[in-house]
Amino acid sequence: MKQNVGILDTAIRSILACALLAISLEGFYSDTVNIILALLGTVLFVSSSFGVCLIYRILGIDTYPDFSDDSYHPR
Repeated sequence: MKQNVGILDTAIRSILACALLAISLEGFYSDTVNIILALLGTVLFVSSSFGVCLIYRILGIDTYPDFSDDSYHPR
């Protein structure tokens, strides 16, 4: 699959995934809420690790930079 998650999205997803997983493992909430938080954290972690978001793909959103041009390489 082609990557469609940009650098900023990856950073935000990683931070949110760590926070959600930490909260779910601490057990501040009921078991049901902790399971939901753990699932959301896992989905965010996987999407940030691989750079692919299925929701972005369905909606046609692509925040991954296009490196085919030289705009990212200053002269």
